Amino acid sequence: MCYDDAIAISKEYQYLVGMPFCGEYRNLGQVDAVVIAPSGKLNKSIFLKQFAVHQDAEQALAFYNDNAYDVVLLGHDALGQLTCRELSAHLAFVSSNPDLMMQLD
Repeated sequence: MCYDDAIAISKEYQYLVGMPFCGEYRNLGQVDAVVIAPSGKLNKSIFLKQFAVHQDAEQALAFYNDNAYDVVLLGHDALGQLTCRELSAHLAFVSSNPDLMMQLD
């Protein structure tokens, strides 16, 4: 998607911050941020390394010079390392497992 679309989508899904990661990522805890990331697995890996250094999504995107973007959820794994999940994958899982977003006692 283009950068402007990614901005609009990331703003729309900010309510996911604080909610659990979906599916197999549930044990990672909660979503820390919904941000714009570069498209492609390698570019996302570089983005995560840059985000870990700068703690800012815009600075982490500075290396990227293409025009295809994704919206991702950021969080931490059990070892405290930064990880991400594409928003589209999260939404696909949640739509097939609506009880995921229910509050647990």
